[in-house]
Amino acid sequence: MAPPTGPRASRGNRQNPRGTRGGGIGKRRGTSRTDRDGDVSMDTSSAANPPTGPSAHSTRGNRGSRGGRGGRVSARLAQNVRNYVSEQDGTTRGGKAQYNKVTLKIHGLKDSKAAGNSDGGLRSLLEFLERKASKERPIILGRGVIRGDHVWLKVNQADAPNLLHLNGFTYAGAPLTIEETSDPIPGQNGRSTDGPEPNPSETKEKLLAVLSSRYNVEQKLLDLSALGADQTLFSMGAFESKALAEKSFKALMRLTATHYDNPAEKEAGIQAVTIANNDIHDVYEVFALAYTLPHLRRLDLSGNQLQDMSKISKWRHEFRRLEELHAAGNPVANLPTYATQMIEWFPSLQVLDGRRVRTPEEAAEAFKSWFPTPLPRLPSNLRDGGNNVASTFLSGFFVTYDHDRISLARQFYDEDSAFSLHTKAEPASSGYDNFSRNLETIGVRGSPIQQRLFNGSNLIAELWAQLPATRHPSLDLADEWQVDCHTFPSLADPSGQGLAMGLAITVYSRFEEVDPTRQLPGTRQFSRSFILGPSKPGAPHPYRVISDELALQAWVPQQAPAAAVQAPTVAPNVAPNAAPVPTVPVAAQPPVLDDTVRAQMIEELCRQTGMTPEYSRLCLAGEADWNFDLALRSFQEKRADLPPEAFVSAA
Repeated sequence: MAPPTGPRASRGNRQNPRGTRGGGIGKRRGTSRTDRDGDVSMDTSSAANPPTGPSAHSTRGNRGSRGGRGGRVSARLAQNVRNYVSEQDGTTRGGKAQYNKVTLKIHGLKDSKAAGNSDGGLRSLLEFLERKASKERPIILGRGVIRGDHVWLKVNQADAPNLLHLNGFTYAGAPLTIEETSDPIPGQNGRSTDGPEPNPSETKEKLLAVLSSRYNVEQKLLDLSALGADQTLFSMGAFESKALAEKSFKALMRLTATHYDNPAEKEAGIQAVTIANNDIHDVYEVFALAYTLPHLRRLDLSGNQLQDMSKISKWRHEFRRLEELHAAGNPVANLPTYATQMIEWFPSLQVLDGRRVRTPEEAAEAFKSWFPTPLPRLPSNLRDGGNNVASTFLSGFFVTYDHDRISLARQFYDEDSAFSLHTKAEPASSGYDNFSRNLETIGVRGSPIQQRLFNGSNLIAELWAQLPATRHPSLDLADEWQVDCHTFPSLADPSGQGLAMGLAITVYSRFEEVDPTRQLPGTRQFSRSFILGPSKPGAPHPYRVISDELALQAWVPQQAPAAAVQAPTVAPNVAPNAAPVPTVPVAAQPPVLDDTVRAQMIEELCRQTGMTPEYSRLCLAGEADWNFDLALRSFQEKRADLPPEAFVSAA
């Protein structure tokens, strides 16, 4: 099968205004330098080379004079690209969002080893700050400017404390001084650069026109080859620097994603993409393609500058359904391990550079092998004697817990009952953090552990009323529950008649819960362990809860909103033996996740593991296939094998 064609083929006789190599994603230049602390410094250029050849007269007027009207138009349109990308990243400086911005002034870059880079070390400094400040959540910085001895940078107000915390850190051998300032950012000629920004709507329309002209509906092909030769993009100044070129590509990807109503429609509409002849040195420069179009069937990378396998390895867990790949014309295609590695990294690959490497049946088998085989699930082991005490207790417990927790505490708990809650590190807004006995959070020693053991039905009921509302699946859904129960001997008989027999019950399941701050539906897996024993004389039930331990896993967002979860309410007149309120079965989680939910899962995995957003996404999109629990388990198993750059470093 030939490489994807379409509009690009019909433009084969068009003169390339930037020479034979195009230069869309990044202009061809020397290899990137790395300073001694490991920060990559990518070469940049203040402006793209002017076009030559037959079409030079069409653009020379716009770029020939910086002071003329054409130069101002080009500068304004280039700024529009920056604004549009910044707007999509939540960093728009114009309008009301300006009030949520603060200005930081950073000193120390000129004393660092990176100061000798072609851009003065600005890009690698911003990457360093992003990496160090993204410990709690991903932080993406906009464009900074070097003015005199300082770097000036506008950031979101919520991100400022994380960046100010880096004051005094050492970067490339030089200490940094980071401070917030109310001074305006000085311009090239001493003027402030804080004036109103151009409206990005004009840029958005131009970018949409570019995408429309490059889409072949018959072949379902998006032709993004030789972007640097595109007259519209060139006139907008979209490739004045390497950083701006990458942001322009991200903007095109965002517009591609928003054009479709849902992921399934997007997958059906675009099945092939060519990014040939764009002078790409690393797929990281166009990584947004994998995020936007993960289910591509055909991809053309030919005619770029990918030197070795490490320049493609960032896509090794992406494009699982890719059937056809073309990378001829890249130095990497000449390596002896090239074909073997591509077959291993892309399980559905059948055609590589026009040569068949797998049959469809072999590809289907390889694709299947990428997914882990689940362990066999043993049935519940319920041994509670001839009276079915455990079954009766559980059938009413979780229904009542979802609807009337206060009544439940009064029925089955007394002044000697104990309840404890165990979670992993939780945000304070979750409703659990202040009550959890998580030793990583409160420490092994000290009074907080004892204070978080809740004794007595009144204190337990008071705590339950403060926990988020839940909805458990029906116990009739056997696949949703795992219950183990056995007898528990030698309990003290509350009547004082020696020893009594009790029951130890352990329950594994999940429940629905709405995030209290974002009002988003999600689920939590949990285990709950009860010890039941005989009640004291006069109690409403013949047995009581002596100990109740609830252990919660991390909250995982759902795509589809669940039915409204009602908060627990007090029902003082509920009779002890009242029939339980029927529960509503938990809706099955949809198999397709949209980009918003995936972003939330990436952020949550970053928070729980300390990994960078890139590695968190690779973990979720790899063998786990966007199953959060499998991704977390995979991280725990392979943590020792991860490289240092996989984690957000703490100085």
